[in-house]
Formats: sequence, structure tokens, C-alpha cells
Amino acid sequence: MKEIDNQLLTKKDIEFTNLNFWEYYIFFSYRGFDDEKELNLDDAIREVVDIEKYISSPEEWYDEFCPEEDADEDGLFENPKAIAGRLTDDISFAIEFHLSETTYFLNSKYIGNQGGNFEAWFLTLKELIAFDKYEKLFLLLLPMTGVEESERELAETLVSERLKSISMFAEHSDYIAKCIVNGLIVDKPFYTMPAVGIVSDTNHSVRNITKYPRYKDDVIELNKALEAFVENVGF
Repeated sequence: MKEIDNQLLTKKDIEFTNLNFWEYYIFFSYRGFDDEKELNLDDAIREVVDIEKYISSPEEWYDEFCPEEDADEDGLFENPKAIAGRLTDDISFAIEFHLSETTYFLNSKYIGNQGGNFEAWFLTLKELIAFDKYEKLFLLLLPMTGVEESERELAETLVSERLKSISMFAEHSDYIAKCIVNGLIVDKPFYTMPAVGIVSDTNHSVRNITKYPRYKDDVIELNKALEAFVENVGF
């Protein structure tokens, strides 16, 4: 993660009333689907939401937010727009917006991306709920979360409740939440490894240190920070 300077987004930029941002973020950074209709998330949402009713020129906004001419051949920006902040002594976060991917960091350590070569399913649902203490971080970090099958109903309820704050998604929040959670379900549960902490055997997860041993040291450090963070917010 590079140092972030004048491209930091403001609270106003990510207000739920900024429908351009939330349409872009959910369509580009979430990996949900309707398993019955066999639709990707964006197509599923368009089945029930008339996006143009709420946003007149999404392409124009997107071209300004992620100008293609500023990206390198991999679709990455030298100085990307970002959301970042320090939450406690234990945890800071950053989300970078590139043309080809959205990239996520905790304590300046990479935890995944949503793009062509995606890596996700880093946070447990319990850890995500701890971030919910901070405005909008539940939805912002949701793409990095792994939900176990036993948690599906709870996750759908939590996601639906928060989507109700975004006017274009409010009416169909239950359906959209189901589609989103479909993309978060992990086929193998998180578990605790001695001397490491919480890990995963799910493919494309940075916490899968068996398959991706290069992340082991970062996972150990982040596990300690996340454990303290969760305890400090009352879990």
C-alpha cells in the first residue's frame, strides 16, 4: 500500500445519498448472484431496480471517478482515490479504487481485492460486525467477508437492514441482500491454528496460509490486532 495523499474521499463523498458512489461500489466490488435465475449481482439488481430512475448519467460519474487515461496497463492508478482512517490503536483501514480492482488493507497490510484476480473472504462475520460501530464500514468491508452457511440468515438480515439506507436499493433490500450473501458464503469454515490465530482453507482468501504461505506473517499480526479490536468494541 502506498502513501495516500490528496485523493482521500470525504464523508460527503460516501453518504448514502450519493447514489452514484453506492451503485458503483456495489456493482463493481461485490460478487453476489441470484442462484435460481443464474444472474450475476448487477444483472439481478437491474431486474428489480430501474437504476436510471435514480441516476441519470452513471457512466459520466464513473469516468470522472476512475479516469481510464490515468491508469497503467494493469488498470491501476499511481495515486488512487481511497477511503482510509485509523479506528483505534489496534486497527486502521484503507480501500483503494482502481480502474481494474478495489483493493483492501488493514494496518497497511493487504487483505484482498475485488477485480479480475480477486482475493476475498478475509474477515469473519463477527469481525465485520465489530466494524459496524463505525459509520458505513459494514457495507464498505462486506466484500472482504466470509459467511459460513450457519450464518447465512443473520448475514442476510444485517445486509438488508443497511441497504435500506440507500434509496435505490431500499424497496428490494431483502432480495438484493440474498444475492450479495450468496457471494460471501464459504464452503469451509474459519478455524483457529495454533500460534497463528484465525485462518481459512477457502481458495482466494489471504487467510488461507496453507495455500498462500507468503501471507502468514501478515495474518499472524492482523489476527492479534483484530482480536484486540473485537474485544475493545464489546464482543
